[in-house]
Amino acid sequence: MEVNSIVEGFFKSSANNPDKTAIIWGDEKVSYAEVSDNILKVAGFLDKEGVSKADRVVFYGEKSPLFLYTYLAIHLVNAIAVPVDVKLPDNRLADLILKTEPLIVLHPKDIEHPFKQVPFGKNLLDVQPLKNFKFPEKETIADILFTTGTTGNSKGVKLTHENILAGAENSNIFIGNNSSDTEIIPLPLHHAFGLRRLRTNMLLGATVVLVDGFVRPNLFFDAIENYGANGICMVPAGFSIVKKLMKGTYVKHFKKLKYIEFGSSPMENSEKEDLAGVLPNTRICMHYGLTEVAANIFIEFHDSKLKLNALGKPSPNTFVGIIDESGAMLPEKEVGEIVVKGGVQTPGYWKTPELTNDSFINGWFKTGDLGYADEEGYIFLSGRKDDVINVGGKKVFPGEIEMIINQHDLVKDSACISVKESGSITGESIKAFIVPVNKEEFDVKELVIFLRGKLEPYKIPGDITFISRIPRTSSGKKQRDKLK
Repeated sequence: MEVNSIVEGFFKSSANNPDKTAIIWGDEKVSYAEVSDNILKVAGFLDKEGVSKADRVVFYGEKSPLFLYTYLAIHLVNAIAVPVDVKLPDNRLADLILKTEPLIVLHPKDIEHPFKQVPFGKNLLDVQPLKNFKFPEKETIADILFTTGTTGNSKGVKLTHENILAGAENSNIFIGNNSSDTEIIPLPLHHAFGLRRLRTNMLLGATVVLVDGFVRPNLFFDAIENYGANGICMVPAGFSIVKKLMKGTYVKHFKKLKYIEFGSSPMENSEKEDLAGVLPNTRICMHYGLTEVAANIFIEFHDSKLKLNALGKPSPNTFVGIIDESGAMLPEKEVGEIVVKGGVQTPGYWKTPELTNDSFINGWFKTGDLGYADEEGYIFLSGRKDDVINVGGKKVFPGEIEMIINQHDLVKDSACISVKESGSITGESIKAFIVPVNKEEFDVKELVIFLRGKLEPYKIPGDITFISRIPRTSSGKKQRDKLK
């Protein structure tokens, strides 16, 4: 289907199959024709409010059909969608609004700011539908998605219609999605991963089942058994919740799935192997990506069963390289920064030209992650560039140490950071924060002995501290800056 935007693709899918169910939300089923009508109504509301090309619209990122109507309506009037986390504190939300200077804010809470605000609700549908419109061009900005990553600094990532279309099309090619699929989406829709899966299915003319989070996995099973759901998108932390709540009973339901897509944070190799073992006929995919360069690397657990410690290979229509500090491409097995080029590549950040300039080199986007490629083209992650610990001139990647620590039977989770040591020969040392299974039974000396058999001496933490939990972002990434 030759289109220039997700919204154009949606309307083509709707015209081809208007009576098909587009969204299932609780007991509510909404057809493609109904979604189309509601998009035009919200677009009519926005047009009446004077929203036009390149205007920003900040709106409430709740999990509901209204989110989809609003999101695609904003694109239909050629404006820029800025979905916001429903749990965002008032001060952060006000700051985001001030940064984007929207023409209008659609939000249920009264937030102090100088821009027009309207409640986010059914009032958006109480208008005449938009009659005249023109679909957006590829190169225009579609979204601004704010991401804090692991540092807490808020960045507004600009995404063009070409970017979000490429992300959907590339995912479809790798996973093998088509219009007959019915996918469960438990992820938040304001987040890049959940939003990409929503776009992907609407572009195809498929069906989505919206489920609010992972704490009620019986809703997944109901969707599989009652609605014929054959796919689901998940983060590893969410899958852990499902396993904990349902023990092994999830397997009989998940065996009926055609595919699963994981993303947003790492998964232990043993867990990948176990999952591939109990779901031999399910295509289990995992992507690596940032909001700035969506799902640019993929791996499938069965196809790459001997390389499960790798991120995978570059996604369709995407190029991935490894560079040194000067920007020169590195040969196989040499560690450098992972860079990405392709249709998914952001044009930059909202009103932060210095950050934008620093994020590109020779046309490649710099991910800030370090890694290497092997002789088969698999990309391996070594760690974040900012997280590298320099111990006496030797580079140490926290992720490598954490992977080994987490193999210990009495460790639930761990995170390692650098500690500056003035006057020390090494300059920096490694501190490990450990979430123990049972603190009373934990023997630190025994852990050190365990690590000595698996790590070089300079990689063994010199300081081990117990902690109740490792701080993480909403998508599961470790926030090392909050550990001291």
